[in-house]
Amino acid sequence: MRTKTGTTLIRAATLLTLAIAPAAAADQPMRWLNVHVQEADEGANVKIHLPMTTVLAVMRAIDVDGFEAGRVKLEVDDADIDWPVLLAAVKDAPDGEFVTATTDDATVNIRKDGGTLRIDVTNAGDDHAEVRVILPSSLIDAFTVDADNTFDIAALVEGLADLPDGDLVQVDADDATVRIWIE
Repeated sequence: MRTKTGTTLIRAATLLTLAIAPAAAADQPMRWLNVHVQEADEGANVKIHLPMTTVLAVMRAIDVDGFEAGRVKLEVDDADIDWPVLLAAVKDAPDGEFVTATTDDATVNIRKDGGTLRIDVTNAGDDHAEVRVILPSSLIDAFTVDADNTFDIAALVEGLADLPDGDLVQVDADDATVRIWIE
């Protein structure tokens, strides 16, 4: 006799297998999302290496307050944003340096180089940190925000699967390092 927990695990494993099977059966290579976090103070070292299909299946299966089926509500209720126009403007902008802001504590640089949007933030204060975000223009097509300001993160993850291998986010701080990349 199966327990309720055992039945739930079997169902979850079946759903996971069904989610992965179509991608594995295709002639396309399996794409992977990687996250590596090293924390200096605690000595923690976390490595995540998951097939994109698994990430998508899990995201779409989660339904908690503020995050339903891979979608999250953005808190911009006081702003009227035409998301398609905004995203098209960013995607179609020519290469160049868009923003450089410098204070005693930090420097922010936003530029487009070779069709790739690059955001670099350097915090020079007590909490020294460098953050680099790399967003190829093709990924901007995967940003989907509806009229209710709900951001479809699952659609963005699907877009990651079409990118070439490489880094997306790097954080180097005194107390930790983080790297997110796809392969």
